[in-house]
Amino acid sequence: MNGNDALIKYLAAGKVASMTLDAPERRNALSTRMIARLREAVAAAAADEAVRVIVLDHAGPVFCAGADLRESAAATGPDDLPAAHLAELLADLCEVPKPVVAVARGAAKGGGMGLLAAADLVVCDGSAKLAFSEVRLGVVPAVIGPVVARRLSPALMRRLFLTGESFTAVQASHWGLVSAATAADAVDLHRDEAVEHLLAGGPGAQAGIKALTATADLRERLRAAAALTAEYFFSDEGREGVRSFIEKRTPSWVD
Repeated sequence: MNGNDALIKYLAAGKVASMTLDAPERRNALSTRMIARLREAVAAAAADEAVRVIVLDHAGPVFCAGADLRESAAATGPDDLPAAHLAELLADLCEVPKPVVAVARGAAKGGGMGLLAAADLVVCDGSAKLAFSEVRLGVVPAVIGPVVARRLSPALMRRLFLTGESFTAVQASHWGLVSAATAADAVDLHRDEAVEHLLAGGPGAQAGIKALTATADLRERLRAAAALTAEYFFSDEGREGVRSFIEKRTPSWVD
């Protein structure tokens, strides 16, 4: 599946398959189409016997701004929401029997944080701003909750979900959400080092380790969480939050 479309680029070269989010003009927002293309890329990498490591990268200054809110605002049912499809992508990343390295050179929010949490190793520009921003839209980050819970303590997860506050990749590295937070000009070096370390391991053993350390019933939990996320997106508060963001105004609950 080497090739490009308007939303992602996929390249399998030797032992590494690279998936690049490629909608920088939309801050790599996760639309249902982008999610579908990413799922196809994960499946292609899983099926390619030559591929040992998957790298998730991005074009432009923003890693991922989260779910496509214009698509979410237009949704008339759960199947129209990007969040419903995101659950399957996160499960794919967690369950694929090959290591996944995510690379964030810029900001990540909402569903983009789910992509980072679902990866096995995360390399970031240390100054990159991260946030679980859903609460400021009047919705709950339920769909990413099961993968974030594998990395953060319950108390810290509650705080970051409740406040929606921004934090740096350096802070996230201290909490275990990010594997390496480095200077901007050293991100590629740390990515390559991570890939090199992974290629030194046995592929069968790595598949076994991912299975051994997997979260029980993760896909089912993610699907249930996506249904909860949908409830909040379709609530009056969620509708108001998304509209206010699109209209670039303060939501009604803020004085």
